[in-house]
Amino acid sequence: MLTKLFIRLCMAAAVAAFAVGASWLAATRAVSKVLGEPPPKMGSQTTTFLWRGPPNIAGRPWAWRFVYSHTVVPGAPNVRIYVTPFGRLLSAEPADLQARLKGMHKDY
Repeated sequence: MLTKLFIRLCMAAAVAAFAVGASWLAATRAVSKVLGEPPPKMGSQTTTFLWRGPPNIAGRPWAWRFVYSHTVVPGAPNVRIYVTPFGRLLSAEPADLQARLKGMHKDY
């Protein structure tokens, strides 16, 4: 009895780990699309899953938050990008991040 419970618990943990990994991969790909090719030097990065959602987005859906500190983006030393677990961009701070990045990519 205990063996079956342990095996089911291990299987549930493996499925959960796969789901989290797939979600993180989808979110990372969405962020890569925002940053463009080649991505600029974005400094240090932290990634957090927000169970209660971002406070600045209506409805507060679950989201991944990617925070970059000490970036080389003109006028944006810190950047935040919010992405759904399925890889859809919710928002970016600063709001004109993509325009700033386009200007940088012209220089490459």
